[in-house]
Amino acid sequence: MDNERTFRKLILNAINQNTTDIHLQRSNRDQRCEFRTLKGLIEIKSIKLNQSFFEYIKYISNLDLLTDLKPQSGRIKITINQTEYFIRCAYFKNYMVETIVLRILNPKSILTLEKLFNQHSTYIRNKINLQSGLILFSGSTGSGKTTSMFTCLKDLKHKKIYSIEDPVEYFYDHLVQLEINQNQSFNFKEAIKQVLRHDPNIIVIGEIRDEVEAKAAIRCALSGHLVISTIHSNSAEMTINRLLDMQIDQKILKDVIRLIVYQELVIYEGQNVREAKFEFYEY
Repeated sequence: MDNERTFRKLILNAINQNTTDIHLQRSNRDQRCEFRTLKGLIEIKSIKLNQSFFEYIKYISNLDLLTDLKPQSGRIKITINQTEYFIRCAYFKNYMVETIVLRILNPKSILTLEKLFNQHSTYIRNKINLQSGLILFSGSTGSGKTTSMFTCLKDLKHKKIYSIEDPVEYFYDHLVQLEINQNQSFNFKEAIKQVLRHDPNIIVIGEIRDEVEAKAAIRCALSGHLVISTIHSNSAEMTINRLLDMQIDQKILKDVIRLIVYQELVIYEGQNVREAKFEFYEY
């Protein structure tokens, strides 16, 4: 019960400070709890990070409690003040240190397409209603590219949309969401095969991380489907370079890419406000 109370106190404190990520770290020598806010990392000294508390977080995240020296990720759903929050948990341990990073995800914060893209909303809507091709939302970690992608998907009507995610971070009624589960031999390749059997209009790949996912996205786009995904990059043009590094032929990229939406999060000092700025790139 103490661990549950401590966890709820931690999350409520983080929400009140507009925290995006909670960093928890413990070792034989020290422990540290930090909130990532608009002002950067803020250390919180009121939370005691003992072994029991770490095990509790692993348990409610559905992580393997018997596996320590292996990175794991999971998710938590919690209701605070009648608001439901989804939290992504990333766990790592080596012989020196044990860390947990909790990212707070709130689906209620998903914007409308008009509010997010303003004067570019008609342009974006025309692109996401194409019949085939590849649309990528790119940016650095924490830039909001996943939020932008799901804002666009929320706008689509009368479309059969299937997503492949690792993991599913929050759920949407209008999507059929498949979660990769290596423990049950449900890998990315198998997920693609199953999705294609369901005759989708749009295939969503949560994130393109490697060559396998990149080539699968290209194949689906070339076979007459619209594929929408996110990818880490530092600019719109760097997105192309990342795909080239994943062994995707440049000519094929020219044939298949319909739009790259690059975004960065601009923080206005003193106003406690963040704003997404976009760059649109047609290859």
